[in-house]
Amino acid sequence: MFRVVASNLRQLFTAAALLALLLIALEVWLQTSTGVPTARTVSPQAAAELQPVLVRSSTVHHELLRLSSSAFSAGAANFSTNSLGLRGQEPATPKPAGLYRVLILGDETVLGPGLPERHTLASRLQGFITDRTVRNAEVLNAGVPGYSPLLSLLQYRNELFRLEPDLIVLHFDMTDVADDVVHRRHLKETDGRLTCVHPWLHDRRNSQTIFPNLLTKSAVWRALRTKILNAGKTEGSAHTSTCRQYEWTTKSALDLRLQVQHAMAPVTQLADLARQHDTQLVIATSPVPWQVASSDDFPQLSRQIRLSESWPVSGDVPQLVLSALCRNLSISFCDATAAFRSVKASSKLYRSDAPHLSEFGTALYAREIAATLFKSPDIARTMLQATAALAPTTDKL
Repeated sequence: MFRVVASNLRQLFTAAALLALLLIALEVWLQTSTGVPTARTVSPQAAAELQPVLVRSSTVHHELLRLSSSAFSAGAANFSTNSLGLRGQEPATPKPAGLYRVLILGDETVLGPGLPERHTLASRLQGFITDRTVRNAEVLNAGVPGYSPLLSLLQYRNELFRLEPDLIVLHFDMTDVADDVVHRRHLKETDGRLTCVHPWLHDRRNSQTIFPNLLTKSAVWRALRTKILNAGKTEGSAHTSTCRQYEWTTKSALDLRLQVQHAMAPVTQLADLARQHDTQLVIATSPVPWQVASSDDFPQLSRQIRLSESWPVSGDVPQLVLSALCRNLSISFCDATAAFRSVKASSKLYRSDAPHLSEFGTALYAREIAATLFKSPDIARTMLQATAALAPTTDKL
């Protein structure tokens, strides 16, 4: 009897040892192999292809990898980040005299991961400003995939205020209400200071054992978890998830007033902060395809996002809410909807497979933001004052 038990235990131990060796070998292979992707979802609000350029944060949930160079699929643009996690070159600090500095906050619409540097929203806006005013202007790209006004507020309050921008442009995206719901769950207040701690960091900090930490670092676990999650996803569930991101742009039966109120609150806080820093603020937004054109203009997209109403959707509720907010705060508001609807070939404004701006749409949006700046007497006056501070230069032969 003893020999039988010992034999069974020996076989069990051998099987467990072989399984452990197999898992170790698989872990090493996944960690070192360049041909096998492993799951890494830093922000559920950002597209899968953008996850590699993100890193979790203890203050703003997530941010762009700093001092890095990123490349996407074949034909897509490459871009690099500076020490602040902004796309582009390192900005001069302190700000040089005579420089009119604009800081654009927002999500991937601002970042422009699929666009070359010269075609991003920031570069286009800088071109419009310098062409119109013939002056020394700089527009900094602070876009981060998956951001909402809450994270943009924390991003500016924690670090970017040191850049001393003369003007802040906050892009309010049509997904920001849904994004705010996700991020607000992780909002913390410590010693009167608000932070949005990434859940991985929060859980790890409070964990009493090292097992959860090792598990989150395991490539085998991440790959297995992705397999399980993808197996539970269907075409219908993906469609539902996308629709929920843009729910407040449609005639939804749900009462979203509380979610909208929460998403708008950081705008008010940013406006107060900008006044304290003697900085001007402009809120800007661009419409989604179903607010502009017929579904016939976007056949692939309309199959992915099957709204319960016909395109174009009437009402413009998001734009009306944002306009009212800006009036109450006495700040300028750029609504690019009318300009987008005036374009006859509306299919040029967006990507065919996603409700994101194309290169043409980005240029039009930048033009509308610039027009809003030029129409504001206060902003125009600030531009002239900055120009007057610029020391005269002479050409050297």
